[in-house]
Amino acid sequence: MIKWYHSNQAGAPQLCGRPGSLIAVLDACLLHGINRRGSVWLSSEGDVVSASVGADHGFKEGDVVCIEGSDDRSYDGDHRIHGITPQGFQFNLAGKPRSPVVGPVTALIAPLGWDKPFAQELKAAYRCRGGPADGPFLRIDETPLGGDEDFGRGSQTAIVQMWEQLSDIDNGSGMAQTYWRKAQHDSGTPIPWLLVGDDKRFWLCVAWSESYPNRYVPYLFGTFPSFKRSDEFAWVVAGAYDFIYNWNEPSSKHVLDCVFAVGTEVGRSGILVARSHTQHGGCVPAQWVSAPAYNSGTGMGVTGLPYPNPADGGLYVMPLMLQEQEGPSLRGRLPGLLCPLHGIAATSPRAYEGVVIDGSVRQLLVVPGTQGGGAARYAFDLTGPWD
Repeated sequence: MIKWYHSNQAGAPQLCGRPGSLIAVLDACLLHGINRRGSVWLSSEGDVVSASVGADHGFKEGDVVCIEGSDDRSYDGDHRIHGITPQGFQFNLAGKPRSPVVGPVTALIAPLGWDKPFAQELKAAYRCRGGPADGPFLRIDETPLGGDEDFGRGSQTAIVQMWEQLSDIDNGSGMAQTYWRKAQHDSGTPIPWLLVGDDKRFWLCVAWSESYPNRYVPYLFGTFPSFKRSDEFAWVVAGAYDFIYNWNEPSSKHVLDCVFAVGTEVGRSGILVARSHTQHGGCVPAQWVSAPAYNSGTGMGVTGLPYPNPADGGLYVMPLMLQEQEGPSLRGRLPGLLCPLHGIAATSPRAYEGVVIDGSVRQLLVVPGTQGGGAARYAFDLTGPWD
């Protein structure tokens, strides 16, 4: 199930230019959930369950909410909610559950359901549950580095690593490193963010630049659908390749909302696959590619084609592929992220309903990007699945 979270949700942790704020966001989205509410009353009529939560509950249409603690366990679990009222919400449940429910029931925006096998002050290691049992670790390090004026490590920027194996928070094998920028300044100013994913991978998008607001930088960690049969290293981490001189322009030092023509080789991209298709050696650089692009790359959605499409009022997108730079070779399909073919007006992330892709109706989340002077737009498939 695809779930998404954002900084304006009730109870959401705030990302800022302080050590530990990124780990707090990841803990909430991956492990613990957001906006836990107790004293929830449940009743059902047919297959529709009504939840009475109380005023100012903060749940929104389409949220995935986890119900816990009912005396009828058929209610417990994750449910996509609808029918929002000032006092509660509804969800659908197959069968004929008993009504009303007795017990101290709680509701919260459901986490992605990952694990956190290792942790230390300002360091954390995460692992997905939906991938292979020997899948990779995501290691976050927000430890401040004294005198580091280039990267602002710890406060503005986190070191982000993908490890094939970890024996503890600091030791392991098969490491690939990139950087996730959190904030432009070393301060407590809240930074807009959103996270979308499932139990195998997630995208974190951060509008960290106060000089260029509403430009969201996408970061990625997790598995991807590989073109190689029995691919044991179909894992990717994507971020910025450096932040020398403490750049305030978010399009600098990353190409994650830029699409290149198939076959193009890019120098440093900040995108790293655990191993090449040969399954040997260490991590290899990669980039996103598709057919409607330039060898020099172009911001997603920077096409000159207006939205809605003049011929039919539609919204059109294209899939993206992950290309290893060595070869080059098409390694797999990029999970969840789609390239819009229009210049869509957007000053903030916006969900679009009823988009038909390959005959199925889907919901897309269109996000303003950084490339093209902020004209780039990228889209997430909120319906899924991504495999």
